[in-house]
Amino acid sequence: MSHLRYRKAVLAGLLCCVAIALQAAQKPQPASATPGAPAVPYAGAMVSEWTGKVQLQVPGGVLASPTRGQKLPAGTLLDTKDGLIILVLEDESQILLRPGARILLRQPGAGDWNYFELLLGHIRASIKKRTGGAPPFQLGTPSAVIAVRGTRFDVEVNRRGVTEVDVFEGLVEVGAIGIPGASVLVEPGFSTRVGQGSAPEPPIRTYEIRPDAQAPDEAMVREFLREKTTVSEQLLENEAGERPDTEINELEEESQEAIEGGNDHDHDDPRPRH
Repeated sequence: MSHLRYRKAVLAGLLCCVAIALQAAQKPQPASATPGAPAVPYAGAMVSEWTGKVQLQVPGGVLASPTRGQKLPAGTLLDTKDGLIILVLEDESQILLRPGARILLRQPGAGDWNYFELLLGHIRASIKKRTGGAPPFQLGTPSAVIAVRGTRFDVEVNRRGVTEVDVFEGLVEVGAIGIPGASVLVEPGFSTRVGQGSAPEPPIRTYEIRPDAQAPDEAMVREFLREKTTVSEQLLENEAGERPDTEINELEEESQEAIEGGNDHDHDDPRPRH
């Protein structure tokens, strides 16, 4: 009998262990491990094109100039000074930073899909369309959170931390930092502004607050060359007062060669637009 009781006790212990193991296996898994959950995207960006004085600092590194094809990890601080640079994200979305822009690359994650923080300056974004359960592209500023699912738009942050968003294609949701539920949807041809500690202003037509705004070129490399030509023109106007026709022709030929060949991009020293 004692032998039988021992066997029963061993069997009961085994059944208890199996029950505990089954209970642990049935516990909810973290969101990142749940089947079907969106994968965390690549943290950072790649340098496509750049010109002028551009500096960056990767985590643990020192200030340096970028190189074409360079991969920038999360935590990279980038300052365009008086230059221009195109960044390409993992999904081939592209960001053009104009002179005087400063951004911090971020690691998107569950509940916070910010790809970067625009700390100061003017950028132009061309974001690939996101469908299904893919999370939206988000970026932050000192006063706003901007979310899109595929669009072309501009964002500018001034030295007072005021954010302006100009939309050229698609819909852009603009929210306010620290004010839950305070957001507006901005349609093509409209703009909004967000001050620090304030809700977004109702969208108005872009030409009313930015009469000189130009719609972006669909090809970012052509947009890059257009911006480069513009700042170069202003550089020559500032230095010589008037731009010779021969120099205009030279820049037009240079831009056309760069578009056709894709390899003839020099590094000028343009200055910011005024």
